[in-house]
Amino acid sequence: MKINKKLIYLFILFFFQGIVTNIHHPLTPYYVRSLNLNDYMIGLFFSVMNIGILLGGPFWGNLGDQGKQKKVIFIGLFMYASGQALFGLGHIFNEWFLVLFRLISGFGISAATTVIMSEIILVSKRESRAKSISYAVAILALGGALGYFIGGQIHTNEFFINLFNTNEFKNALIFQAISIFIVATTFYLTYNPVQISNDSSKERTYFWEGFKEIKNIKKSLILFLIALTLITLSQTNVDKYLEIYIADIGYKADALGNFKMVVGIITIIITLTIVPFFMKFKNKLFLSSILQIISAITILIVFRVNDNIFIKIVYSLFMFYIVSKAIFAPLEQNHISTYSNDENVGKIMGIRQSFFSLGTIIGPLFGGLIYSVSPNLLFDISAYLLILSIIFLHLSYLQTKREN
Repeated sequence: MKINKKLIYLFILFFFQGIVTNIHHPLTPYYVRSLNLNDYMIGLFFSVMNIGILLGGPFWGNLGDQGKQKKVIFIGLFMYASGQALFGLGHIFNEWFLVLFRLISGFGISAATTVIMSEIILVSKRESRAKSISYAVAILALGGALGYFIGGQIHTNEFFINLFNTNEFKNALIFQAISIFIVATTFYLTYNPVQISNDSSKERTYFWEGFKEIKNIKKSLILFLIALTLITLSQTNVDKYLEIYIADIGYKADALGNFKMVVGIITIIITLTIVPFFMKFKNKLFLSSILQIISAITILIVFRVNDNIFIKIVYSLFMFYIVSKAIFAPLEQNHISTYSNDENVGKIMGIRQSFFSLGTIIGPLFGGLIYSVSPNLLFDISAYLLILSIIFLHLSYLQTKREN
């Protein structure tokens, strides 16, 4: 069987992107508190970054569809690296400048996420796209998990502290920025993107015009994207405020990094062993609904246990949530890819990224306020949102039957 070298290269790129763009996450709660900022700012920083992703998705997707994939990914990663380095200078800039830097980072990283996934879809044979997408999602998650682990270690491990003085948060974030720039430069010098043939007379679409593409997609996809937004909103709050919760009950950044590393390993195992089996299911929307029920029940149970045994429960019962999430991620991207063709895959994936980002924007904004009232209330609401998403998944299924 002929090896698809381009696909292997993109998987490797996704893996390293996952590493270098997640180093800061386990440090963020501790960094924000070191600046004497309210915990709500943690959610705001994450939310604003995802506003950048929301705005950037259609913009970069359109540029990618015009055959500028290589430049788009390099520029996007360079913007992200610059934003991260500046974000680390909280001792110089006030919190509103830091908000701006997060916006820049979000706008930049959406280029890599949107266009690399579009490239993966383009270089894959149509019959194997589902498998390629599932592998890509898992590889990105594994890279992200390793990034979490490294992030936790560089701020607590004596070797990294002595080598880079990373007990200073600014040095840890500069370390991250340099790592991102190395990945971006290596990609630009070595990758040969897919040649896309578009009608040169066709009017190009930029930035605000990218969102107009939404009116041209099927209603069944819009309903599915609404469900995706609700699911993403829930998952974002659970994932991000789990990090703060772990810090609140007395654990250090390396504990969070170690946990995320385990999650990444489990995700890749699930993707390689279980996801291919579930991909064969004809009614993937029904399967997606079952996964949301499992996730909701798990959340409702886990965040009611005593703090003394919480870390044990996170490494055991909470894994049902992790597994459900790992199975759903490639399912949803594969489902969305069925609405695209070679000429508009960048636009469709950009629109998907925008709906996905809505959840990651709204979630942390309201999540911070709710968490300050009661952590349990936040996690309960997250579970109920997953249950609500099932209604839209069912409506999408009914609408698909009408369209077909």
